[in-house]
Amino acid sequence: MRKLVTVRNISGIRPIPDADAIECATVEGWSVVIKKGEFQPGDLCVYFEIDSFLPFADERFAFLAKNKIIWEGREGIRLRTVKLRGQVSQGLILPLFAFPEIDKVRTEQKLSSADVREIDFSSHINVEKWEAPIPADLAGEVEGAFPSVVQKTDQERIQNIPEILANAGVDDLYEVTIKLDGSSMTVFHNAGKVGVCGRNWQYCETGSNTLWRVARRDKLIEALALFGQNIALQGEIIGEGIQGNPEKIRGQEFYLFDIFDIDKQVYLGRKARQSVIASLTQTGAAIKEVPYIDDVSLRRFQGEMGEILAFAEGPSLNPKTSREGVVFKRLDGGQSFKVISNQYLLKHSDR
Repeated sequence: MRKLVTVRNISGIRPIPDADAIECATVEGWSVVIKKGEFQPGDLCVYFEIDSFLPFADERFAFLAKNKIIWEGREGIRLRTVKLRGQVSQGLILPLFAFPEIDKVRTEQKLSSADVREIDFSSHINVEKWEAPIPADLAGEVEGAFPSVVQKTDQERIQNIPEILANAGVDDLYEVTIKLDGSSMTVFHNAGKVGVCGRNWQYCETGSNTLWRVARRDKLIEALALFGQNIALQGEIIGEGIQGNPEKIRGQEFYLFDIFDIDKQVYLGRKARQSVIASLTQTGAAIKEVPYIDDVSLRRFQGEMGEILAFAEGPSLNPKTSREGVVFKRLDGGQSFKVISNQYLLKHSDR
């Protein structure tokens, strides 16, 4: 799960051309515009990641009042990717001393810098993760919470793990696929039961629920039941009525990006995933996969965050549209992460 509010070190500060009052701070892989002279390299700060929804009633965020929105009936400020004086800025950093409730945890528990970095302080200051409203035909009637035996789909952003780039070895090979901008969809079989889920909930089968309709249309339910193994097909449902339909397709389509082995609690590597897809297809399932780009060694980016962010730019499933970004998955089914296109975030900052 994303850590929206964390204590981090400012690793560097650089000037912004033709800007007298602002400069740019680097926090791990993130770039954040700040007031000139407000911080120094090495300072501890509280970092708020993009898509944080800050409580409007908290006076510490009053300087952002002009950005107030109403989300799920509450007033607050959503942090977006913005560009200031030509510099992309993502998130917000504030002094640690402004948040005694956070510093209290750090000092009372005598946490090391590494330990405190792993804590998400969102709940301490009532920060929530902003999410786009789910279309009614995707929400449907809830059967229950997302099943605990299946891992939710939420890869880490590369900006939060820059050490992967810095320490990349010759054998660090990753499968790279296009990240489609839609809504999360999971279809699973476990202990003789088949279910369909969105990002956070499992849904009842109704005629109005798009997730179930697509799962039935593509014969995913029947194929999983015949296959018999405890697995979850996870992917993105895209199309009309979903996230503005950036791919400009008709209807709705499910694109698979992962298969989760419920018994072993691991994601399948590429070869094992392809084998399962072939078996499901033989039983009549129609399975589309997210577009594959290439197998890539992280060494090609030479440890530079800017290089891998530039790699995220490019055409999408529909070659006439720009992609949201890319996803890197180790060929052995190990670590995965996502690289989101900054240009895409700027273009779609209204949602």
